[in-house]
Amino acid sequence: KFTPARQLTKQQKAAQRRRLQKGEANLVTKERRENQNNIKSSLETAYFWG
Repeated sequence: KFTPARQLTKQQKAAQRRRLQKGEANLVTKERRENQNNIKSSLETAYFWG
């Protein structure tokens, strides 16, 4: 289930902030980049086969 960033609750935002403060920002950006690549490749295959 996908929820846009603007629909995050205050608790979720606080949790994200805590995670960033623990120095895991690189992990987060890496995950985000991998997700973008997955979306891009799946869109390309959908376009190719569709």
